[in-house]
Amino acid sequence: MKNKPFINRAVAPALVALTAIALGAFLYGCRKVPASAPASDKYRLVWNDDPTSTMTVAWDQHEQANATVWYGTEDHGRTFWKYGFSKKADRILDQYEMITHFAKLTNLEADKAYYFVIKDDKGVSDRYWFRTAPDTPKAFTFIGGGDTKSSDKPLEAGRASNRLVSKLRPLFVMFNGDFCSGDGTSPERWHTWLTDWHKLSTTADGRMIPVFPVHGNHENGDHANLNYIFNAPYQDNDSSRIYYSLSFGGDFFHMIALNSEIDEGGRQRAWLESDLKNNENYRFKIAGYHKPFWPHTSGKSENQYQYNQWAHLFYKYGLDVSLDGDSHMSKITYPLRPDSASAGAYMGFVRDDENGTMFLGEGSWGAFPRVNDDDKPWTLHSYSGNQIKWIHVLPEAGGQPDRMLVYTVVSSTYDENEKQTLYDAEVEALTEHNLFKIPDNIRLVENGAYGAAVKYPFHLNGVEAVANN
Repeated sequence: MKNKPFINRAVAPALVALTAIALGAFLYGCRKVPASAPASDKYRLVWNDDPTSTMTVAWDQHEQANATVWYGTEDHGRTFWKYGFSKKADRILDQYEMITHFAKLTNLEADKAYYFVIKDDKGVSDRYWFRTAPDTPKAFTFIGGGDTKSSDKPLEAGRASNRLVSKLRPLFVMFNGDFCSGDGTSPERWHTWLTDWHKLSTTADGRMIPVFPVHGNHENGDHANLNYIFNAPYQDNDSSRIYYSLSFGGDFFHMIALNSEIDEGGRQRAWLESDLKNNENYRFKIAGYHKPFWPHTSGKSENQYQYNQWAHLFYKYGLDVSLDGDSHMSKITYPLRPDSASAGAYMGFVRDDENGTMFLGEGSWGAFPRVNDDDKPWTLHSYSGNQIKWIHVLPEAGGQPDRMLVYTVVSSTYDENEKQTLYDAEVEALTEHNLFKIPDNIRLVENGAYGAAVKYPFHLNGVEAVANN
């Protein structure tokens, strides 16, 4: 008869407990957060689908290392396995000496903070976060602008504008073209722009600001450039036809990215009319594109054909605000309607405070400013300097109607000897609790009788008599 193994029943529970502890320690060690960074960089967020329920995360992956976005609505820092969701890239593209990964996060909740990291076999990124757009009317801010360069003082001016983005914490940025110097096919210049955007526009607490990208003439070396870099949508199964629109806030806010670098008529005009008609009920409708109809600097040519294709559609379907770039200076117009016959008409526009479109522009995010020497009778104000437009969009509340407030924020100026002054360093950084505050030490352009904030609808400015003199 074989002897049975001896078991000390007093010791057995302790052995079980020690085994469990050892197993737990082993499993924890397997899931320990790596101290190293992943084999990736140039992180950016893009709005290219419904911003209330999707977000595209893009990055440059240096090695094939099983990269995954881990994300959720609770902040777990770099502890990636605690996030409730994960997503690998939907699209991987080898372009401009980058292996760009695009991961579209879907089925997100509207108006919600989401935290995320990017993990691969080499390590885990810092923790970042973003906010989805609201699906009902809610106050928010956004920034519009464009035209950056890839070297010298204009590069530094663009970096100052990027740092202002991080301090102002907008819901999104509409970037109206000309991301780099040249024709948009230089890997080095794209690497610089994307690295700067990631490092400088991200807030101190890791909030990343999504881009709504618009095609400019410095992307014309390949008309599909914004699809390569931002996975931007295009029309007619043709990646050179990058124009599209997005909406959020219920029926509150609709925005359009047009393309002034391809035929503004034909299929694009037909698409624009259909888009405006289908979204006519939105309270605010805005359009972004690169080249203005009538630049406010004499060094730039007029764009009569573009005016012919778009201006009448803007008015017919009630476009509220247009944002353009290209000229490297700033302008705000009175609300305008296309009209060549009425008394006082100038270059096909007359002032119409009730139903007209207000035109904002014209670039100078970083590019060296041009002189503002071509104002029109319907120009409200123009300015020469590096600047971005900071726009507050406010739904009806407290007896105030739906409205927008347009601020021009100065990022850089030059004196007569081209000595540059940057204006971002001392600007107060806003928080999630004071997003509509005018930060301490911010430099705003004063628009004559209208002050720093030009309001839309225009009658809210309350200085019509002054404006009409």
